[in-house]
Amino acid sequence: MQRSATYTELAERTGDSVAVSLLWRREDNRLKVAVTDTTAGTEFELDAHPENALDVFYHPFAYAAFCGLDYGVETAGASRASTEALAA
Repeated sequence: MQRSATYTELAERTGDSVAVSLLWRREDNRLKVAVTDTTAGTEFELDAHPENALDVFYHPFAYAAFCGLDYGVETAGASRASTEALAA
């Protein structure tokens, strides 16, 4: 998965064919979780907030489903929708 050089990886976990990373950007204190499934050939990212970042990190598929994100298809609208849903 290609990531912006401005993000720092705070945590990573892998299992089976899935890799999950918690990423942080110093410039604006932004957090996001990136998920790659090499078997399915899909990847997606979810915006996170300090109060729920670890929950998103450990349960990214549940958060993606809650936000209506189609796994493997990331759009700017989906990122905004996930931010709004997670903030609610």
